[in-house]
Amino acid sequence: MSRNKSDVLAKINVPLALLWLAGFVVTAVGYLVMTSSNAAQAQFASSGSQDYATYFTAQSGSTLGTTLMGAGVLGLLLALAAHVKTRPAEIAEGGVVGAEPAEDFFDDELDLSGDDLDADEISADDALETTGTAGTDDEAAALGEAGVAPELEPTTAR
Repeated sequence: MSRNKSDVLAKINVPLALLWLAGFVVTAVGYLVMTSSNAAQAQFASSGSQDYATYFTAQSGSTLGTTLMGAGVLGLLLALAAHVKTRPAEIAEGGVVGAEPAEDFFDDELDLSGDDLDADEISADDALETTGTAGTDDEAAALGEAGVAPELEPTTAR
C-alpha cells in the first residue's frame, strides 16, 4: 500500500506546483495591498486632511501592491512555461498511441569521392553552353582584363 502512495507522489512535480502556488499567492497579496492602499488614498483625498505621511504611506502601498501583482503574474507565466516544457517529456516517455514511425527516404551517406566525375568528358560545346562566351585571349586583351567593355558614367549634373 505504501508503494501505491509513492507512485502518486512521484508523478507530482512539487517544484512546479510550488511555483504555481507562489504565483497565485503573490498576485493575491499584491491585489489586497493595492486595493487597501488605494482606499486609504481615497479617504485622504475626501477628508481634506493635511497629514501627508498617511498619503505617502498609501501611495507607497499602491506601488508595492502593483509591483507584487506584476511579480505574481510573471511567476504564473514562468510556471506556465515550465509546465509546457515538462509536459512533452512526459508524453514522450509514455509514447503516443497509434503513431507509426515515418520511413526514411533519404540517403544518409554522402559520396564525396568524385569517382563519377571525369574532367575529360566536358567538351568545348558544353563549355560554351555553360559559360556563354567563346573567344580567344586576344579578344579578351582588347576588351580589358575583365573581358567586358567598361561603361562610361554620365558627366552632366542634374
